[in-house]
Amino acid sequence: MQNTLTKGNIEILIKGLTEQPRLQESSNIISLTSNELTDILLKISKDIREEISIDQLLENTTKILGESGIAERVLLFQIDNDYSKTLLTHHWESAYLPKINPLGFQLDLSDMTLLKLLRLNKRHTLQIEDLSHFLPLPNYIFKNKIKALFLKLKTKSLLVTTGSTYKIKVAVNLQFCTKNVIWSNEIEKLIQSIADQLAIAIEQNIEKRKKENLQKNIIELQESANQEQERLLKHFASELHDLPCSIIPALKKAIQERDFKECEKLVDELHYNLRHLINEYMIPDINLLGFVSTLYQFLNGFKKSFKGKVIVDLYDEEINISHKMAVELFKVIKEWLCNIEKHSKANEVYFNLKKLNENYFLITISDNGIGFDLNGTRNLGYGILNIKQRLKEIKSKLEIKSEINKGTTLKIQFCLI
Repeated sequence: MQNTLTKGNIEILIKGLTEQPRLQESSNIISLTSNELTDILLKISKDIREEISIDQLLENTTKILGESGIAERVLLFQIDNDYSKTLLTHHWESAYLPKINPLGFQLDLSDMTLLKLLRLNKRHTLQIEDLSHFLPLPNYIFKNKIKALFLKLKTKSLLVTTGSTYKIKVAVNLQFCTKNVIWSNEIEKLIQSIADQLAIAIEQNIEKRKKENLQKNIIELQESANQEQERLLKHFASELHDLPCSIIPALKKAIQERDFKECEKLVDELHYNLRHLINEYMIPDINLLGFVSTLYQFLNGFKKSFKGKVIVDLYDEEINISHKMAVELFKVIKEWLCNIEKHSKANEVYFNLKKLNENYFLITISDNGIGFDLNGTRNLGYGILNIKQRLKEIKSKLEIKSEINKGTTLKIQFCLI
């Protein structure tokens, strides 16, 4: 291999990567019976016919493939239209493998060498029996991030199959970590068929789901608005009684005693508590401003009130999401930042909203505060449980990382479909 690199014959290396593995005596052959293959196709086809959400379809597909025994880990990527990047949106792994949480992980495909390596510019299946032979390749052939991913996942053998329509492209990746394997031709054909079906299903459902979600959101919005209004009124009344109303008796006593300094102090405290209470319960008109613009205004206000540094990196275009999703995301963000301000003792906060691909966005909120134990206090647990419930209702994914005295990071991945 070193001589080949010295001569600069990169094409020879790339050709070697794209050749199918040769069957050897030491090879572990992964195969299924025709009945097992048919059963997998029937299960996935049933999910497609039932027209469940795309996110759930992809989640089920990775689980079905993994539990069939043809891989120790299944990764499902969605590729943007110009093949510039690919986003890992769903994964499954065996119970005995080290757990990963690749929320928002993406690979840059703009490098032509990597593009040729994975042959993502057309319908193709790539199989590598022993990946360790290729990890020593220089960075300009085997990019740092993809190399780091395979090393982290301890991948030994992999099979990558792409499926595409005019608008949608997906890649299904099977991996083994404990041994070098070769997948049978029947399995390759199965994965190719599944990848193609998933691409078709995603494309066919996008417009239909948009219309259905619009009608559904209108009904849900009316119902949830009534419930939320009732809940907020009860909570507001409770906090009004606990905070501002508790000051009034002391204020009345100070007036009777003509202690005007105490009166002024109590009036200022009452004014502060009322303003804080109103700001906490007020939700801007997201329909009027748009989700990104509403976040921009709120974060500007947070910058002024937070006693520290706030770094904001917002997506620079408006995002077309349902009103329910916008409101729930805004409430989660607001609650999380309020908790940072009240409890974290942080002096620096970072907020980022970025586009991962045409359908997926990622929100990241980090602070350098005191952190917390995720399995710790009951009140904190209730707060996180409430956030999880809100995100579950809008089919968004959540990741929280925190260590004592090392700050906290919240990631929210949401989908437009």
